[in-house]
Amino acid sequence: MALFTKEKEPIPPPRPQPRSDGAPVPGTTFFGPDVIVDGTISGRESVVIEGTVRGKIQLASDLRIGTSARVEATVHASSVMVEGRLTGDVSADDRVELVASAVVDGNLKAPKIIVAEGAKFRGSVDMGSTKPGTERPKNEIVKK
Repeated sequence: MALFTKEKEPIPPPRPQPRSDGAPVPGTTFFGPDVIVDGTISGRESVVIEGTVRGKIQLASDLRIGTSARVEATVHASSVMVEGRLTGDVSADDRVELVASAVVDGNLKAPKIIVAEGAKFRGSVDMGSTKPGTERPKNEIVKK
């Protein structure tokens, strides 16, 4: 690009970056790296996981799976950000984001799915327009 041109060089969109401080946001439940949960996590507030979870996660708010997290679960939340390892299917009402350090083995379902360069993902992607759990029954007839 010449120094004095009228054309502007396009600015690439910012890449999602994992939080480096690891500090939870106030009003958020935090599972530290030495915590192991076998079972179900459910609730209405945001959750940050840095430890190990096996089972099911069902949240009405946001979920962040941190860089040191190891999750083997079926996951549903308003939005999901994965920085660590996740094995299991993920659905979100708003978005699923896999940052560069993410390793995911499972299916993703959300209206918006972001996979950063460097993230490892094996599974299928469903970006249907309806929110998970609100689909019409398959045998329902729609009149025009």
